[in-house]
Amino acid sequence: MLGEVVTRAQLQERIQRGRRESWLDLEPDEFRRSYNQRPFSVRHRLAEHPAFQLDALRALCHRLPRKLVKFRAGKIPDNANFDTSLDDFKTLTFEQAVDGLEEHRAYIAIYNAERDAEYGRILGGLLGELAAQTEGIEPGLNWYSTYIFISTEDAVTPYHMDREMNFLLQIRGTKTVRLWDPNDPDVMTPAERDRLLSFTTDLRPQYKSSLADKATIFQLEPGVGVHHPFIAPHLVHTRSGASISLAITFRTPKSDEWTDAHRFNHLVMRRVGLDPRTVGESSIVDRSKAQITRAVRRLRALARRD
Repeated sequence: MLGEVVTRAQLQERIQRGRRESWLDLEPDEFRRSYNQRPFSVRHRLAEHPAFQLDALRALCHRLPRKLVKFRAGKIPDNANFDTSLDDFKTLTFEQAVDGLEEHRAYIAIYNAERDAEYGRILGGLLGELAAQTEGIEPGLNWYSTYIFISTEDAVTPYHMDREMNFLLQIRGTKTVRLWDPNDPDVMTPAERDRLLSFTTDLRPQYKSSLADKATIFQLEPGVGVHHPFIAPHLVHTRSGASISLAITFRTPKSDEWTDAHRFNHLVMRRVGLDPRTVGESSIVDRSKAQITRAVRRLRALARRD
């Protein structure tokens, strides 16, 4: 599985590290008011960090396992399927994409740079800075995964939604980020949200032209980032020059509870024709659904061992 589990001891160590290094400028009042409720802008100083310069990232690509460095042509249709786009538009070689980025107008996604010793320390500190803010709102951050995106002008990250929370931090170049409210039934119906979190298919709900006017638009430049609430759909366009951005995605016990409640709705209630209560309407109901889902998962794991 992509990403890294974070123990309580590791979380506290990373929070302490983040407080010492302080690369992010997070406004506490805005964070408390908006985190996981709506997208909001954040400031940071990562454009000054030597590890996020293009030559350093090229060196990282060459020393990471090749399976962690994904690449394709940069300019693709807005409505391309996110889950298959890396294969559908993989017209370049590794060397063309990494060493000839500008010439070949490539798009590179570095998965899990935290597995590199140097970047693991840096990204762990950034995670700690975020966790220092989330702990008072949604405690117990327990998993994270990072992605570094490198692309040229006009590159597109197709419409999709992550199954976690996300902070996207722009380091070089400019991007336009469009975000949608995941609780708007015109964007995703309750049934689509349940199916997305059930992991029964890799295919996410697809973009519809009728959604264009419902987006909240953020213009990112070096030093500016944006928070993506849990499963918020988004569509990203690189605007000028070579672009570098960092996405830090993470989960908490609360988002795990929502995920398991969605799974219960999709795999149990909807399969027998029932119309379940929407996840998020009642914390008591969500907790009960999640507990049943986890109990069934434990029983199945025991049965497989037997």
